[in-house]
Amino acid sequence: MKTKLIYTITLLLLLPLFSDAQSKCSDFFKYRKPEAPYEYNDQSSSAVCVTGQTYEFILPLTKGKDYRLKFYAAAVFNNRINFKIIDESTHETVLDLPGESPTREEGTCVLADYYDEDTGKSHHPYFDFYPVTSTTLKIIIEVLPVPQEESPDPNIKKQKKINRGCITVVVLDKPSDNSSF
Repeated sequence: MKTKLIYTITLLLLLPLFSDAQSKCSDFFKYRKPEAPYEYNDQSSSAVCVTGQTYEFILPLTKGKDYRLKFYAAAVFNNRINFKIIDESTHETVLDLPGESPTREEGTCVLADYYDEDTGKSHHPYFDFYPVTSTTLKIIIEVLPVPQEESPDPNIKKQKKINRGCITVVVLDKPSDNSSF
């Protein structure tokens, strides 16, 4: 009985920490506006994630809409995240990129902004999808572990460092530009 009480009290003390982190993740959409003609899709999502874990996000796409995906992650992850998108109907990998690459050129990473010399502005990477038929995408987000410092003394075992932060998948859509006879 005493153990149950301790677990309950511990849970009640920790619950606000997790709910607060979750509410801060959902705040992402309060301060950003989609760029016209795109609008936020209700499938956009933000979640608290942990280093060393892999997450899957299933995204149904419908015919008649054009989609734009953007990914954002908390600075605590230092862009050490791999993103993969698989078309569930064909099992084809349509995107397999790191959060940041050494080149930081357009189309080589998912999270790091790039400078567009034509417009003279910095842009966040995005990925457009124009489904011909309704399909489903599986988004796999692999948050890499934090690099661990090695101790010179083999008798000292360091505790694994774990970071927690928000990752946001922004789904934008607009009616398709159908051009047919």
